[in-house]
Amino acid sequence: MEQLPFEYEEFDVIWSEGAIYNIGFEKGIADWKRYLKPGGLLIASEITWLTNSRPSELQDHWNNEYPEIDTASAKIKVLEERGYTPIGYFILPEYCWLDNYYEPIRKSFDSFLSRNGNSEKARAIVEAERHEIELYEKYKAYFSYGVYIAKKPNE
Repeated sequence: MEQLPFEYEEFDVIWSEGAIYNIGFEKGIADWKRYLKPGGLLIASEITWLTNSRPSELQDHWNNEYPEIDTASAKIKVLEERGYTPIGYFILPEYCWLDNYYEPIRKSFDSFLSRNGNSEKARAIVEAERHEIELYEKYKAYFSYGVYIAKKPNE
């Protein structure tokens, strides 16, 4: 994701769903801007705090897993500071997390462990995923994926 094989100003739209975290929100939006045509759209989902305060257990978990997690207002500010015009934001509903993400992962644990010889490393991955699912089920009022829509100005 850091060395994309595209020409500058090649795309009308860049859509990153659940992936920009691999290089970080701020780095991703800065690096990818070059690939957008003037007036092009960036659409990126990003883990987002829904409140300004949250339980310390949850705060500690996400500070360790993804320190760039922040509120929507902070993410929108980053977009503005990187020269984008924010044009939309919404949060993904609960069913996206539970039905479309966590439940399929949960159902795959046994086969994942089997494919990986029930190794210590595989068990650690499953345990980390179980912990994240438990945190979401317990604290879903405090975080979600925000979907950010921003325009590269016509320069």
